[in-house]
Amino acid sequence: MEKTARVLSYKDLIVYQKAKQLTIDIISHFSRYNLPKSKDFLLNQLFRAVSSIGANIAEGFGRNYSGSFRQFVGIARGSNFETNYWLEIMLEDKIFNPKEVGIFIERNIEISKMLTGLMKNTKGGKS
Repeated sequence: MEKTARVLSYKDLIVYQKAKQLTIDIISHFSRYNLPKSKDFLLNQLFRAVSSIGANIAEGFGRNYSGSFRQFVGIARGSNFETNYWLEIMLEDKIFNPKEVGIFIERNIEISKMLTGLMKNTKGGKS
């Protein structure tokens, strides 16, 4: 029987690592653009949503209670879906290169699947 490694920190979670890297990459990529004020809000909303994914994983882990962690993973998943929404708006509005936005969407979907799995595998009780 295969043993699973004990997670000692949220930083050990691959989903956290991927969410953090996606945040860094999205902010780095889209910060290069100087959008008109009427479109600038899209970036602000995207940055807020994507940064909330990893932040909620970290906050939930810090609560040291599996029930809270599961709740915060659910909140992270909500932010993940919101991130996808803003990326889809950008894709359909043709503001940015569709191939680049598509890659961010694919990475975000991978994180969504990981968050769903994490929610399913997290039980109530002390962590």
